[in-house]
Amino acid sequence: MKDAIATTRPWADPVTGQCPVADTLRVLGGKHGAKILHCLTTGERHFLELQREMDGVSRKVLRAQLKEFEESGLVARTPKGDARQRVGYALTRKGSALGDILGQLYDWQQTFG
Repeated sequence: MKDAIATTRPWADPVTGQCPVADTLRVLGGKHGAKILHCLTTGERHFLELQREMDGVSRKVLRAQLKEFEESGLVARTPKGDARQRVGYALTRKGSALGDILGQLYDWQQTFG
């Protein structure tokens, strides 16, 4: 069965040589990327809410990761236009599609990690 998977889903594009799995892992970001996306799976969060949930992550790192996710189309940034000038962050359709994948990675870690 493993051989059938390998033959139907090559790990590298035959034309470009790029690996879609490696590309996806790069999009997920660095050390905190998956955790940020996981926090957003339950709905929109303001920056300060995210910062509280991301204990141990500096504002600079969080802001940079959110900007990368926004540029890659995983997260949408929405200014609230209130007196506090708050900004909301939410997963886009593309970002939401990663929810199941992150869940599978979690399950794998709990089983084999």
